[in-house]
Amino acid sequence: MFPRIIYSLLTVFGSLTVGYLARKGSHVNEERSSLIIKLGTIFISPWIFCFNFWALEKSNISIITLPLVGALISTFSLVPARLLARFHHLGKREIGSYLSCAMFSNVGFTFGGFLCFALLGEKGYTLSLLYSLYMTPFFYTIGFYVARYYGVEGSQSLIKGLKATFAEPVSLCPIMGLIAGLGLNMAEISRPIIITSTNRILIPVTTFLVLFGVGLTLKFRKIKEFKKVCFSISLMKFVYSPLIGLILAYAMGYSRILNKLPLKVVFIEASMPVAINVLILTNLFGLDKDLVNSCWISTTLASIVIIPLIMLGIRFI
Repeated sequence: MFPRIIYSLLTVFGSLTVGYLARKGSHVNEERSSLIIKLGTIFISPWIFCFNFWALEKSNISIITLPLVGALISTFSLVPARLLARFHHLGKREIGSYLSCAMFSNVGFTFGGFLCFALLGEKGYTLSLLYSLYMTPFFYTIGFYVARYYGVEGSQSLIKGLKATFAEPVSLCPIMGLIAGLGLNMAEISRPIIITSTNRILIPVTTFLVLFGVGLTLKFRKIKEFKKVCFSISLMKFVYSPLIGLILAYAMGYSRILNKLPLKVVFIEASMPVAINVLILTNLFGLDKDLVNSCWISTTLASIVIIPLIMLGIRFI
């Protein structure tokens, strides 16, 4: 247990720290962040998606409901988040930022997915990729609607946003990898054993690249101003969301299949910090960037404590 916790913490927070120090020391410019993240996403992640969906377990059809569970957790976060926003006496733009932070968690392959890999192995990682499939359509529908309602009318419409998403290599390449992997899976072509060893290299390398790029953008100057907001969003992320996730996962019968692996994946993914892509909504619709940045950084740093608790939790659920 202890080595896995150390491995997870060092990979996630070591990557962020190296990126942050590289920028502070003027070794790498912040402008390089986007390029580095794209390199990992475009050139490595499609192979990871392909290899893992190639080995997707087909014996339990109920696992296809994993994206639905993810979408429901995000949706059920809106009501308590709206109440907490009123408690904090937030302005309209700040409410939009707060609700967006509550809805979207870092369930992607570089954080939630990587933790599933580190704690549950390759099969857990594959289920985490399946779980996170809801993110893109949910982001460009519900996420855009909420951000537009509370923010300034953006220049990008829903249709344009979806077209841009599926036209850009950073989104298209992983999707193509997923389709290729499912095709090989359905064709019942045996996956070479060497791919298991390859994944053990590709997954941490991609995680490092993307989080290193994210680390280049870290800025701490506004967190103190939003400390109460950050605390309440942390309660949403690390108490409320995991509880809702477990209720939904048990209701779906995940505790009775695949040695509880889908249940554990939901628990891990429901315990993730604020997603960095919430910053996209702030830029498009004029929401409060400082609030989002503060919530993202504070919940990500809080994961240093949360990850060992997650490891403990999956041993008992």
